[in-house]
Amino acid sequence: MIDRKPVQQRSASMEALRIGRLRCASFRRHIPLEGAVSVEAIRKVSDELGLSSRQVSRLVPIFRENPVPEALAPARPGPKMGTHRIRPDVAEAIDGLIEELYLTKTPPAKALVAYQVRNLLIADNGDYCFPEESVPSERVIERLISEITETRKARASKGSKSRSAAEPHPYHYDSKGVLDLVQMDSTRADLMLVDRQLRAPLDRPWLTFLIDVFTRCIIGFYVSFDDPSIYRCGRAVVNAILPKEPLLAEMGLEICYPMHGIFARLHCDYAKPHRSQAFRSACIANGIDPDVRPLGPSHLGGHIERLIGTFVGKMKLIPGATGSNVSQRDGYDPRDAAVMTLPEFERWLIFQIAAYHNRPHAGLDGLSPAHAWALALEGRPHALQTTLNPERLMRQFLPGLDVQVHSFGVVIRRRKYFASFLNDKIGLKVVVRIDERDLNVVYLEWDGDFIPLNATFSYPNVSEQEWEAARKQRRQLEDYFQNDGIQAETARLVHRGRQEVLQAAKRTRQVRNGLKRIEGEGRGHGSATTPAPTGQVIEWVDPGVLGPSGWEVVDE
Repeated sequence: MIDRKPVQQRSASMEALRIGRLRCASFRRHIPLEGAVSVEAIRKVSDELGLSSRQVSRLVPIFRENPVPEALAPARPGPKMGTHRIRPDVAEAIDGLIEELYLTKTPPAKALVAYQVRNLLIADNGDYCFPEESVPSERVIERLISEITETRKARASKGSKSRSAAEPHPYHYDSKGVLDLVQMDSTRADLMLVDRQLRAPLDRPWLTFLIDVFTRCIIGFYVSFDDPSIYRCGRAVVNAILPKEPLLAEMGLEICYPMHGIFARLHCDYAKPHRSQAFRSACIANGIDPDVRPLGPSHLGGHIERLIGTFVGKMKLIPGATGSNVSQRDGYDPRDAAVMTLPEFERWLIFQIAAYHNRPHAGLDGLSPAHAWALALEGRPHALQTTLNPERLMRQFLPGLDVQVHSFGVVIRRRKYFASFLNDKIGLKVVVRIDERDLNVVYLEWDGDFIPLNATFSYPNVSEQEWEAARKQRRQLEDYFQNDGIQAETARLVHRGRQEVLQAAKRTRQVRNGLKRIEGEGRGHGSATTPAPTGQVIEWVDPGVLGPSGWEVVDE
C-alpha cells in the first residue's frame, strides 16, 4: 500500500461542546470515577440527558478516562475524515496503477493519471474489468493521489539532494567549538569566464569552500577550471590550514582574513577524491579526521550547501552569469557577456568572502561570522599558531602513485624520472606524489620526507591536463590520418605480404614432393619393378664418327 498523509480531524463545534458540558455535569453528579456503576445511576443520567441506557453505558468509560466536556461531545455525523468507501480489491488496484504511472522520475499531471487509472480499471478488455459503479470517479482518484506523502513522492521522483527537503532529519552534526567541525564541498559556478590573452570565453570554473560550522566562517577556498580531484581538494584544505596573509600579499589585496588553522574533523560528501587513500592519509597525518558522509543524503552537509547557494546567487551580479535554468537565458548568451578572467574572479570572490564575514548571520543569533570567530578565540592567543612547512604540507595533499623503481628510474604515465637517491632502491615499490602543475618533477615519499625526482626529458611548462589534452589531440590526428585511406592501404599491404608467404609455401611443397619422387622407393620383399643397375661399363663414341644429324650411323 502507498503511504498517505494523515488527515487532521476537525475540532468539535460550539454546539457539540455545549452538549458535552451538559453531559459532563450530569455524569459528575451520578457516575463515580472509580468502582462499580449502579443501574440506578445510569437510569438517572439517562433521564436527565434523554439518552438510552446503552448510550450512557458506552459513555461511562470515556468519561472515566477523560472527565471533561470535550470527551463527551457528540462526534460529527458521517464517515471519519480521510476514509474512503472503496472496495479493498479496487483500492489495491488503484494504488498499483498510481505507483506505476505517477510515482516515477517524471510524474505526469494528476488529472491525466486519474483519467488513465479509471479507464484501465473499467476496460472490458483490460486486466481488471471492474464494474463501473465500483470504481471511484476521477475526482476521487485525484484526491487519492494528493494524499500521498511528500516523502513517498520525493523518493520516487527526485534525486538524493532535492528530495532531502521532503524527508525527516531529526539529527544534525554538532560542533563543540571553533575549528572542531569543518564542512567541505565543491560546485561549478554559474558564471562564464574568459582567458587572459584574447579575452575569449572559456568555461565555468569550479569552486571549493570549507566552512567552520561553529562560527560559519569560510576558512578555505580554491578556484580552478578543472574538475575536483585529490590535488584541488588538497589545495583547498591547505588554504584553510595556512594563514592567508602571504596569498593576499601576492595578489596585492589588503584585506583582514584571519580565519585559518588545523581543525579536528573534516566533513565532506562521498566524492571520489574525498575517499582516496592519499587524501585521507594526508588529513590524518595532520590531525584531521576525514569524516566522509554516506552516499546519498545531502542534509548532513546543510551548512556548506546553503553557503554555496548564497555565493552562487551573488554571481548573478557579474556579466556572464549563466542563470539557474534555460528559461532565464532566453535571448541572452553568457559566453558573449563574459568579462572576467580566473584571477579577476578570484579577487572578486575574496571580496565577497570578506563581506560575508562582516554580515550578521541568522544561524549565529545575529552575530557576524567575523565577530563569532573573534569571540571564540578570545583568550586563546595560541590557538591558530602553526609551525607547519607550507611546501611539505602541500606535497602531502598531492595525489600519489605506487610505482616500482627500475634501473632508469620510475615511470609516471609514460614519463621517466630519476635521481641519484634511487641508485640502491632498484626493484622496490615506492610512493610518488605528482604535482599536476609541473611535469618536470615528482616527489618520492621516503621516511616522512619528499625527495624530488627530475624528468629525464624536459617537458614544456604546462600542466598535466594540458599535456594529456595535447596527446589526445595528436592521437585524434593520427586517427584521422588512418581513416583517410591509410588504414585501407595498410590492409592491402598486409594482404599482399600474406599472399607472398602462401605462394612461397606452395612452391616449397612442390619442390619437396618432386625430390621425394626422384628418390624413389625403399626395398621391399617383392621383386623390384625397376631393374637394378648392373656393372656394365659405358663406352663413349668418338665425335668424328657421328653423322650430320649428330647421331651415330650404324650399318645394318
